[in-house]
Amino acid sequence: MKRLALLLLLAFLALAVWLVARGGGGERRNPVERLVADMVQIPGRDYRMGKYEVTQAQWEAVMGENPSDDFKGADHPVENVSWDDCQAFLEKLNAHPAARASGLVFRLPTDEEWETACRAGSTNAYCRLADGTEITEATLGRVAWYVDNASTRPRWLARFLAFAERLVDRVHEVDWTETVTHHPVGQKEPNAWGLHDMHGNVSEWTETAAVNGMYRVISGGGSWDRSSSDCESEEVLWCGPSGHENNIGFRLCATQRPAAEETHAENAESAEPRPGEAGSPAGGAGERSEPEGVSHAESAAFEFHAENAESAEPPAALDTISKNNQNPTP
Repeated sequence: MKRLALLLLLAFLALAVWLVARGGGGERRNPVERLVADMVQIPGRDYRMGKYEVTQAQWEAVMGENPSDDFKGADHPVENVSWDDCQAFLEKLNAHPAARASGLVFRLPTDEEWETACRAGSTNAYCRLADGTEITEATLGRVAWYVDNASTRPRWLARFLAFAERLVDRVHEVDWTETVTHHPVGQKEPNAWGLHDMHGNVSEWTETAAVNGMYRVISGGGSWDRSSSDCESEEVLWCGPSGHENNIGFRLCATQRPAAEETHAENAESAEPRPGEAGSPAGGAGERSEPEGVSHAESAAFEFHAENAESAEPPAALDTISKNNQNPTP
């Protein structure tokens, strides 16, 4: 009897492993097909937003490598990518058969498009849920991985170890390291429009330029290593287009490909390029560079009000500028 029970258990485990290997028995799509399919139409707008942040598996499927060094995971958001890197990714993605078949043109969202999608109708600091609930600082954990909950240890264990550390004399002999990191996309509740991780996990690049084009705006919503106040919808960063950090990723935005452009693209595949024609796509990378005199660490940490960015001068040192400050000073 015991042998039969053991055999049944082994058979069950073998079946479970087989189902997992086949993706749970459901429809299997490659990462690029899933990326293209998971686009959500924003109500009352002419654009769509990615349901999830672009994952490491999706980036690798398009670019052939994974730039995420510190925290690897196929379903984790890709990070350690610059704005310029994102443009190279978009160029390849838009040429992919799955993207062309969708009839969409993929790009980064503007900061206004991103904030609208994040709020999902809310006029408060955080997003609104499908049932009408307005997320507050106290309930932020329902939708976001941020510094208070992004630890790899359960909260009870983190508190116990913090208490134990005060009691143990030779704490240097014990590894009390607590890793705070981003998490697989889609684990938290979506906002009212079905978008996950708009708050927390990783900050996201946008198409919006700042300071006469020298910088690019990084979305609000915060990241895994930032506080709840930094995760508000309107809080944004700015960074040089070649800057990259392990808390900055991106999410796709898409609009319908114009019929004329579709026809032109089909003809262009078989036509020889004519002398003098531009060889790079609109909005491509390569013409932008990090501003002189501003280090990578400095450029990644500047915060600003996007509406003031076009006329603001680059700060000489790290500086925080209030979202509502109409006259920012370095």
